[in-house]
Amino acid sequence: MLFLALAVACSLGIAMVFKLAERREYDRTALLTVNYAAGALLAIALQDPGQAETITPGLVALGVGQGVLFIVGFWLFSLAIRLAGMGLAAGVMRLSVVIPVLASWVIWGEMPAALQFVGLVLAGGAFVLVSRPAPQDAAPEAVRGPAALDAAHEPAAPEAASGGKTALVLGLLFLSGGLVDTLMKAFDEGFAATVDKSLFLLFVFGVAFVVGAVAVVASGVRTGRWPRGGALVWGVGLGIINYASADFLLRAVAVLSGPVVFPANSVAIVLGAALLGWVIWKERLSRANLVGLGLAIVALACLTLGQTPEADETTEPPRSIASVPSGDD
Repeated sequence: MLFLALAVACSLGIAMVFKLAERREYDRTALLTVNYAAGALLAIALQDPGQAETITPGLVALGVGQGVLFIVGFWLFSLAIRLAGMGLAAGVMRLSVVIPVLASWVIWGEMPAALQFVGLVLAGGAFVLVSRPAPQDAAPEAVRGPAALDAAHEPAAPEAASGGKTALVLGLLFLSGGLVDTLMKAFDEGFAATVDKSLFLLFVFGVAFVVGAVAVVASGVRTGRWPRGGALVWGVGLGIINYASADFLLRAVAVLSGPVVFPANSVAIVLGAALLGWVIWKERLSRANLVGLGLAIVALACLTLGQTPEADETTEPPRSIASVPSGDD
């Protein structure tokens, strides 16, 4: 559970960096692009020269696909915020956890225990309640829950759009979020026994950087506005935390089953984001948000306790990235 806790902590750190960077009005796309460049450089620094021999077409395809999903998923999230509001967009993003859980069950035979099924149901309820958007006619200071994390920089109401367009964007967001975690699991199952995680993350962050760089340059040429230098500094810090988050998530997937890692990770992030907003930025929580936080705690307990000793014994141990000595990092 240590690697899972560290992955959650890094994810919350990413949210904190975004919050602080947005208050300084740095360009999001530029920030993400620098972040992926820093992550790619970190992956290069951690490379074992002999790892080049383990590169296969399947690994390249998986890394490229994951890299595209990384940055496209963020773009979809930003668009969903404009069309449907922060609360609904965040809720859909976190609810996408059902995709990797089902994939772990159907593809890799990781059957959730009875208590874990209960945890999954409670987690779904927690997502809906904690991510519940504030009423549109509420005053700015009344924004509640995790939606308040970016309230100062979001429009008072979602952008007007057709129901079909909004549904399409939310559906694609749901799919991309679930596929990101599913591909993490696919790497663990198919390549982690022979390939160091830093090589996989090099492909992921490298591809995401290229896609982001093209978008930044195209925007700069079209508008004549280029990112400020501060985005470089914040982007590097974000990249280090982002790389650590992916690294720890891969390690967690190697020693715990998918039905435990993915729901617990998502619920803990939603719970942590709400608590950080309340404690650090004095954001008030609605009654529904508080009930959701309570459900999240119970869901985490069910998902954790549901990992029985028998399940641990049937899971192939440190055949994957978990066997990589931590000193390599």
